[in-house]
Amino acid sequence: MRSIHFLLDLLERSGKRVLRAAGDPQRLLSVAAATLVFLVGGSAGQIASAHDQPEKSFVASWAVGHINPLPANVAQYSNQTLREIVRTSVGGDHVRVRITNTFGTETLVIGAAHIAVSRSGSKIVPGTDRALTFSGRTSVSIPAGAPVLSDPVRLHVKPLSDLAVSIYLPNATKAETSTFIQGNSYASSPGNFVDFPELPGASPVAAWPFLSGVNVTSKKAESIVALADSATLTSEWPRFLGERLQKHRSTDELGVVSVAIAGNRVLHNSASPSPDVPNPQWGQSALTRFDRDVLAQAGVRHVILFMGLNDIAGPGGFFPPSEAVSVEDIAAGYRQLIARAHEQGLTILGCTLPPLKGNTSLPGFDTPANEAARVALNHWIRTSGAFDGIVDVDQVLRDPSDPARLLPAYDSGDHLHPNAVGGKAIADSIDLRLFR
Repeated sequence: MRSIHFLLDLLERSGKRVLRAAGDPQRLLSVAAATLVFLVGGSAGQIASAHDQPEKSFVASWAVGHINPLPANVAQYSNQTLREIVRTSVGGDHVRVRITNTFGTETLVIGAAHIAVSRSGSKIVPGTDRALTFSGRTSVSIPAGAPVLSDPVRLHVKPLSDLAVSIYLPNATKAETSTFIQGNSYASSPGNFVDFPELPGASPVAAWPFLSGVNVTSKKAESIVALADSATLTSEWPRFLGERLQKHRSTDELGVVSVAIAGNRVLHNSASPSPDVPNPQWGQSALTRFDRDVLAQAGVRHVILFMGLNDIAGPGGFFPPSEAVSVEDIAAGYRQLIARAHEQGLTILGCTLPPLKGNTSLPGFDTPANEAARVALNHWIRTSGAFDGIVDVDQVLRDPSDPARLLPAYDSGDHLHPNAVGGKAIADSIDLRLFR
């Protein structure tokens, strides 16, 4: 009751009359609270109106898995504009972007950023350019290791369309957070050209530096995340799945994003010591990056895990022999990812691993021991019941006359990585009822 007396004294000193309800402290509290709101009504009303507006539901429409390139491969920019072209999966009327400094060693300064509908090359569609802000500011400094979300802007985003995100880097900036052997971007000549219809001096950049996601408003607000390796990059099955989902009213609000990284593994972070590979960094393991690349996606509801062959066949070739693992080790890693997905209410599908017979491009992959391990791991995926569903990639892609080999029509040419025809076959094999 001391707080009540204090409030009454305060009101009496301010000259306000308070109705005292003897023996009715509940009424006294309600009257005092109402009077207090009246006293500070101007500022309280502003605060209430700001927070009474619920934020729109966003869903991931495009995303990428970033790596930290080794020093020899780190691009550098200074007083330049990057225009990064991305393809949406699902559409919406509002859009926001995620920019990350995940592997940066210094603060990342973004001087300005815009988004527009892409036309071709570094050109944008007139009338679609929108300035992006970050907590109301046109520029933002992103600490090392951190991401930042832009404020939402109104822009009609069509499903399966190309957007251009322009980022101005005023300072000397190392692209320590980027991609490897994937990406479609342009770097300008010196200057801030985020709102230009075409970048002056545009030069192609085969990467997506810093930009990690594009989210749109969605009624269903659910997304599917593909956590995968290079077999997904070459086959592009998430793109074909997104196109397939758009053909059905029951699934056309689902976003599909791929955070595939070439050479990625379930259990180990991957940097290649091989002299045959031009100094790549293959990215952090699925266990390491699961929270960042999967759980942090807007509206994530489903995960499709397509990974494990590099764990089996990589050690001794691309990776140190000391990182050799057993089928049981990989299965235990799968179970960890399943548990972490289920803890957040997600469903997680497991993909069987495709054939590798005849591969000579990657050292040490096609061996009897690796084939036996692949068959054993596929058996576990199919029969353990650990996953919420199965995508039987092995069954889809293998040659019926030689099940240890890819069907020629689905072979990219190295007898290991499926091509786009194989990717469409994978996407077409997925039971869409798993996403309803």
